[in-house]
Amino acid sequence: MSSVLKDNDIANAIKGMDGWNYDDVYRCIRKEFVFDSFEAAATFVQHVASIANEIGHYPEILIYKKGTVRVTATSPDEGGITDNDISLIESVEILVS
Repeated sequence: MSSVLKDNDIANAIKGMDGWNYDDVYRCIRKEFVFDSFEAAATFVQHVASIANEIGHYPEILIYKKGTVRVTATSPDEGGITDNDISLIESVEILVS
């Protein structure tokens, strides 16, 4: 069980990771990725799923508007954002870079 990060620790962790936003009401970090097609979005989701499986921490993923994917990271059992969420979004950023 990971401990919940404080708001300033979350802000520092996502600093420099373009597009990731912290929602302090719902205690989650999310980002939207836009692709040219639904197929490209689905392929991206498959890659994120592989990363999540490797880490053992699973985000919420939504495909909408044909090619937009929203990835939301949180640890609801812990009540907020943990190091596992930060590791997940860092890995997703490596994927898209």
